[in-house]
Amino acid sequence: MTDTKKKGNPFVRFLKFLFPWKGDSAGEVIRKLVFLASVIALIVCGIYFANRFMQRKNYSDTARLANLVEDSDAVKKDGTLEKYTKLSQINKDFVGWLTVDGTGVDVPVVQTQDNETYLRKDFYGNYSVYGAPFLDYRNNLNSLFNQKSIFNVMDRNLTVYGHNMLDNMVFAELLKYKDLDFYKEHPLIHFNTVYGDTTWKVFAAFLTNSTDDQDNNYCLEYNFVGCDEDRFLPYIKELAKRTYINTGVDVNSKDTLLTLSTCDKSVIDEGRFVIVARLVRPNESEKVDVSKAYANDNIKFPQGYYTKKKLSNPYKDDGRWTPYKKQ
Repeated sequence: MTDTKKKGNPFVRFLKFLFPWKGDSAGEVIRKLVFLASVIALIVCGIYFANRFMQRKNYSDTARLANLVEDSDAVKKDGTLEKYTKLSQINKDFVGWLTVDGTGVDVPVVQTQDNETYLRKDFYGNYSVYGAPFLDYRNNLNSLFNQKSIFNVMDRNLTVYGHNMLDNMVFAELLKYKDLDFYKEHPLIHFNTVYGDTTWKVFAAFLTNSTDDQDNNYCLEYNFVGCDEDRFLPYIKELAKRTYINTGVDVNSKDTLLTLSTCDKSVIDEGRFVIVARLVRPNESEKVDVSKAYANDNIKFPQGYYTKKKLSNPYKDDGRWTPYKKQ
């Protein structure tokens, strides 16, 4: 009986082992505090990585949603295709399915009233650092299929945004378009929207900045929706300077553009990697003569690139493209 009392309650002994207790030496108190901090850090890290794993799994699982697309050409009263009904029931913001062969981009695209919501929200509505690829809130997809004249509608350019994740998820693999051989094998982008299926020919892939301080107080407004008629072809010429690859794909004044935008901080802070493609024209073949493509050996980069590389900027005094005439 006496021995049991000396040993004390096992639970109390456990608490004394873990937590600072009256009578502990300074060294013992420090040991316990360090141990507790380590345990807490381990738990927090475990929760964090488990949460990230689930977010990654949820994003990866969105590819399975393709199985919900029905084999139907029927059109509903609102003008949308019946084959996407099940996807729209899961998320009313669903507007289409984007596929870029040779990359992990084979995903549903959403659109809402801003360009912020889906930065940290997945297709199922859950919080996620992966977000979900989303169409610029200003775009009107229906204008692709219902327009009398291209200049009578606002949209000349559809922009889809997606994160560049370190695990090569979302839009990370779009950076493969810096490589000539990759482009030659994958010159097309498919964007099947709720109003109809579309195919696009890639003609430019470039690095740009998202903050004025990275390019002498200038940002290229590549995500414009509409532009003045006489500003469109100058934009195409501007991209010809900036693109990693001269593709040989022609663009005329009546073409519509698809722009894919993601982060690229490998060279400049808050950099953006952008791919621009044009819509395959009515009665035009989808075939691309990639033999005309070649690497651009005099690429126009933002000033931040030349500063970091300690190089002189040959384009410092070049003109600055804007989508609208200066008033």
